Amino acid sequence: MKQVNITIGRFQPFTLGHLKCVEGPWKDKGLPTVIAMIETPDAKVDIKHPFPSSKLLPLYKKAFKNNEMVADVILVKNADIVKLGETLKGMGYEIASWSCGTDRIDSYGKMASKYHDQAGLADNFEMYEVKRGDEDISATKVRAAIKADDIKTYKSMMPAFLHGDFDDFKKLLSQIKESIQGLSSWINERING
Repeated sequence: MKQVNITIGRFQPFTLGHLKCVEGPWKDKGLPTVIAMIETPDAKVDIKHPFPSSKLLPLYKKAFKNNEMVADVILVKNADIVKLGETLKGMGYEIASWSCGTDRIDSYGKMASKYHDQAGLADNFEMYEVKRGDEDISATKVRAAIKADDIKTYKSMMPAFLHGDFDDFKKLLSQIKESIQGLSSWINERING
């Protein structure tokens, strides 16, 4: 079994903050990361989750295809560590670490501790915290930059490989912006009447 790090989230979108969760375990321990994206079905798209995973998964798989820091990008239903451990075991991986931001370290750490054996975590398993503060990059800030047409701010918070000459992402960005604006209008109509 190949030992890997995992990072779990909706990646709405995948930001420089998320990239830190991949880079840290690679630089410190040589562990490639399996990016486990929690599914956002097309029918469940909303203001907070405007990116359907059906659009993001192929984009992220393509972006990380030849990146030695990323073992794979997979779709999961939720952050259930037992199911994720079973899935990864079937792919030939053993979870040796779980990287996340400061805001999730306690809850994910408790889950990993409670289900360590059932999830098949490595004997040397550890949590990997990526320190977070108010000034850090968040997907919420990225979505706000998209909505405001603030490309400069958007680019400053996103990995370069997701905004360079990546035509697929530019198309997706346009679709997402339309979705955000459309959902905002729809919600305002329902609230205001």
